[in-house]
Amino acid sequence: MSRHEKPTSRRDFLREGLRSLVNAGFGGVFEKLERVGELMERGEPKPAPLMPLLSCESRALHPLLTAGQLSLEGCGALLNELDIQGVSLSDRHLASLHPRALEHLREGFHRHSVAITGIMVSEPVNLNDEASLSRRLDEIADRLQAAAVLQAPLIRLHLSGEREDELFERAAQFLQRILPEARRRRVRLTIENRDGVGRRPELLASLIRATDPRWVGACYDFGHGAPERLYDAARILAPYAFHAHAKSRAFDPRGEETSIEYGRVLSILRFASYVGALSIEYLGEDDPIEGIRKTRDLIRRHWRAY
Repeated sequence: MSRHEKPTSRRDFLREGLRSLVNAGFGGVFEKLERVGELMERGEPKPAPLMPLLSCESRALHPLLTAGQLSLEGCGALLNELDIQGVSLSDRHLASLHPRALEHLREGFHRHSVAITGIMVSEPVNLNDEASLSRRLDEIADRLQAAAVLQAPLIRLHLSGEREDELFERAAQFLQRILPEARRRRVRLTIENRDGVGRRPELLASLIRATDPRWVGACYDFGHGAPERLYDAARILAPYAFHAHAKSRAFDPRGEETSIEYGRVLSILRFASYVGALSIEYLGEDDPIEGIRKTRDLIRRHWRAY
């Protein structure tokens, strides 16, 4: 090196190494890492850390909650008894978004050693309904504030709509309008792989890359999508997943889910170094608590860390 040449900085050395890996065919994850490094250098706020623990969706307890057999405040004791360390709350189960009510709820769960792993925004956002988008932005801002008070690291969105050729751009614009509030609250945004922009996993992964993979990720649901593409969706979305719904409906005599190969899905998540919550979403016809217990045992059989 001549005395006129600048020495290679550690930052440039790492960046060139990442680019070499991308050029060699290791895209996706490495592109995301490079972008995250650039964002951190600009001093942007860090999102709340993800929680690698076993969780349960309040939706799995919906029959008991609506029948008055269980209160949301009582879920902490039940989950502790079931040896489940987290809960993901649907906003339809939150009686109030007032900070004092949320703080009381949070402390109740924490007393039973149950962390709140996410807030699920239950009403889909119709990206084709221009008249409702401003209202939905305000509602989502309220959910971000609620998540911050509850110390939940993320919220889940369902971005619906028609005309796939327009949906990507509409979704990207909508997310860009929400991102400043998400960053301010240090709460991540996740999009579920269901109809709308999440119908095709490739489209959802492209949307995440096009916005900000540090703050926007997938809420990967085991049971959504065409049956013949169930495991393709897992492979495509696992590197971008911040939260996972362990969907279950029925079990065979061995305790395996009848429509989803849990061992196969969990292997894909492990290979992608997934560090978020695995959140049980039992929607079968049997007793919800028994279904949650069977799903818990199934996850632990295939992934001992949880």
